[in-house]
Amino acid sequence: MWLELDLEELEREEHSYAGERSPDEIEAVVTLVRLELYNKGEACGPRALRKRLAEHYNLKPLPSERTISRILAKQGLTGARTGHYPGDVSH
Repeated sequence: MWLELDLEELEREEHSYAGERSPDEIEAVVTLVRLELYNKGEACGPRALRKRLAEHYNLKPLPSERTISRILAKQGLTGARTGHYPGDVSH
């Protein structure tokens, strides 16, 4: 029985949740995290989003700041469109 176990396969299955995400899934997560941070009055630019994604979400591959910027622009979530500007007072 033990001889039949494929340890590499078990390792892949154990960490399968950490697999790559589709571009649509990454876009959805970036959008949700941006809205979460914005609603809390926290920094929500590409650098802050990338840091939050790296610390709290298991995204692979982790999007670059430039990719995050493109996603935010596509979703209409840039500072100029949401009224959130650097220096705004947090709640």
